[in-house]
Parts: sequence; structure tokens; C-alpha cells
Amino acid sequence: MTTTQGTGRAQVRGGLVRPGIAAAQPPVVELDPRTAYDFLASACEECGELDDLLPEDRRWLKENREDLKALPGREDWAGACSGLLLQAGAILVGHAEIRTARALVAAIDALSDRELTELTLGELLEEPEFSAVTHRALEGDDSAYAELRTKLEAHKGEAILPERIAALAPAARRAAHFWLPRYEPLEIRTGRMLERDAARLRTADSAGDPIGFIEHATAGVRLIPEPGIRRVVLAPTYFGRPYNSLTRVGEATLIYYPIADTSLDSADRLTPPNSAVRLYRALGDESRLRILKLLAERDRYLTEIAHELELSKPTINHHLAVLRAAGLVTVTEQGTMMYYNLRRDRADEAGVELRAFLAH
Repeated sequence: MTTTQGTGRAQVRGGLVRPGIAAAQPPVVELDPRTAYDFLASACEECGELDDLLPEDRRWLKENREDLKALPGREDWAGACSGLLLQAGAILVGHAEIRTARALVAAIDALSDRELTELTLGELLEEPEFSAVTHRALEGDDSAYAELRTKLEAHKGEAILPERIAALAPAARRAAHFWLPRYEPLEIRTGRMLERDAARLRTADSAGDPIGFIEHATAGVRLIPEPGIRRVVLAPTYFGRPYNSLTRVGEATLIYYPIADTSLDSADRLTPPNSAVRLYRALGDESRLRILKLLAERDRYLTEIAHELELSKPTINHHLAVLRAAGLVTVTEQGTMMYYNLRRDRADEAGVELRAFLAH
């Protein structure tokens, strides 16, 4: 995912919102380039793409994620449970002193099993679709937990929770301890890239236009202010590239956003920019071109796109993620509402043929 850079003090402005959405007071935006966040993103199988890493890191990540899958007891906590470990970032929002991966693992160890279980299920406690059943499951209702597992499997397309809720916290601890010695040798280098990206963004006006600043940093996430959200924490990640991950933490929204190509350590001069690779990869698919055509007419919800194209929501969601990573689509979120629109300036950069297709 790419972001634009200007000279001097960058000026970014948020876009218009659908009529009928009442905007609350804009949140305060904080840049938080701690490596502890990136540690969590690196362990998450669904949070990034190998192709968006520097060549020397791709093999490292692939091999170590394979080892994580083979971790003893892994069968007790299902396929994508490492993604739930990303929720541990909620600890960091309220504890500025926890900066490194090692300090974060120590903080995880200090939690009780109940506290860690609540933490890993935290986002589900806030989601209207899952909140009631998740609360019942936490209180020991086995049938509610079984229902939650079924709901999540249908939503994600794979099992992401262990068969027993009691296995969730121990599994998260095992994963964190397994991953720590593998991440630490890379921590100083990745930390430099995170700081470089934060420095790049500090030239923009986060106070004068917080919504535009968020969209600028994430290259396509437009958060509409809503009651109860006072802060937005932007945590840059290298291993989460090219995707954004959002979660609510009390009165804050935490966004793991991908660092820009310009913030990477120097690569071989013959290596094309990842932004260009993502753009043309996104355009090399008929379904994604049809989605862009629909969005050229007007902004749409995921359900609308799935209905128009007669494809499943998970399939459309995947295509939209690729288009967002390429900078071609913006997602606007307010609470549970989410809709997509075309980024016409990025489409213009792709060339004459695409502009002609979208115009007719």
C-alpha cells in the first residue's frame, strides 16, 4: 500500500461522507511506532503478505510460520489463532512503557488466564453480531462458546478458536514465547523502518485534519468520528504490509497500518517498487476490474457488491483487500457501517485503458 508525500508540510483532507451519517467530535490521532506492535503483526498469518517484505525477510517469515504451525499442542488451538494474538496490542494502548517484544511478552505473562482470554476475544466483545454470545461464552456457557466457534468459522471460512475456551490463553502464551526469540534478531532493523515511517507522517497535519491524516497514513481507511471514540492510535507495521488491521480498545481505535515503500531499508536497485507490483497485480483479475467498474458508478457496501457480481462475501472481501492494498479503493467506516469507493487519482495513475474502461 502506498501513501503520497508532498514537500514541506503535507496537507491532507478527508473526503465526504454519505448523507445521514452524523459525525461526532474528531478524535485525537497518535503515531505509535513501537516494535511491540510489529512483533504481534509478524506472528499473524493473515495480517500481511510475503511479497511485500524485503527479499531477505521472506524466507525467514515463511520458515518460522511453518514452525509455528508445528508447535506442540497446535492442534488444540486451530488454524488462524495466531491472528487473535494481534488483540494483545490492546495492552500497549494504555501502557506506553511497554516498548519491545520482550516487554510485551512479560506483560502477557503477568495477565491471568481470564484476563488474557478477554484480551484475545476483545474485539468480539464489541461487535454487535458477536457480543452477546461472546459474553456468555466467557461466563462459562459451553453452548455459547460452541455457537461462537461456529459463527466465526462461517465468517472467516476456517476454524480460528480451539475446541475449549480454557485452551485459548495457554495457546496465546505458547505462541508469544515461541515467536519472541525468532523476532528479536530483527527488532532493531525493523524498529528503524517504523521510526522512519512515523517521521515521514509527522510532516502532515494530524491535529488540523485528523480524518484526512488517518486516510493519508493508511492509504485508504476513512474513519468517520463517532461517539465514544476519542483517540485513534496509528501503529506502523512492517510485517503487516500491505494491509490495515483495526480494533477497538475502550475509547480508542487501534490501527495497525503498513509502512510505505519509502520507509523500507534499501533494496536492490532492480527491485520494482511494491506499490507498482500491487497495482498491476490487482488489475490482473476480471472480478476485481468488475468491482472497480461498480465503484466508479457510486460507493457501495460489500453486500451490494457480492449481490451484483453473484459472488460470496468472503470472495469479495478478498478482492477488496487486494484493491485496497493497491491503493485503488477507500473503505469508510463508522461503527458497524462500512462501504467502499473508488480512488480515482490512483486509477488515473494506472493508465489510459483503465480510465476508459471505468468511464463507460
